[in-house]
Amino acid sequence: MPADLDSGRLDITFRLFQLVSRLDRDQQFQLLKQLTGERVTLHLFKQIVEMAESEQLLLLERLGQLAEGEAEERTLHLMGSEPRMREYPRKSCLINADYRVRGRECRSYILDISIGGVFIETRDRYAVGEEVILNFNLPDHPQPFSLRGRIAWSGPEGFGVKFDHLPPSQGSAIRRYVEQPR
Repeated sequence: MPADLDSGRLDITFRLFQLVSRLDRDQQFQLLKQLTGERVTLHLFKQIVEMAESEQLLLLERLGQLAEGEAEERTLHLMGSEPRMREYPRKSCLINADYRVRGRECRSYILDISIGGVFIETRDRYAVGEEVILNFNLPDHPQPFSLRGRIAWSGPEGFGVKFDHLPPSQGSAIRRYVEQPR
């Protein structure tokens, strides 16, 4: 490959890296989701598996540091609109979930949670208002959750579920989980 072409690619790559590194984490994650489509989790796992063991250990150390010192999660919209206010505080997470919609059993991940509902990552599209039965376990909580809700919104990356009724004990457990520092 000619040196000029190679130099031009490096310059573009460096400029792109600078632009991306100036974005805050929420914007970087949104960009990753846009670039990888629906397979964010698969893409991240693939990247981690391909890392050298020393890089994986550094990543684990860095994630442990983040878990100890991060502030509460914010909702961010990149399309220039004002951030919308949420009724309840949310927490980003990665929780395995089984759910049933239209009698169909599915498995995916909850990517954020609040006492009002959850966001489930999936390529499947469902109509707003459809009933969902959701089963999952919270870390450090002994009892499994089985909750009913309705699809509040649906998009290409997944759907939001608003809980119909949240028993007080489960609401307290979710609230404690959301309020825990990462």
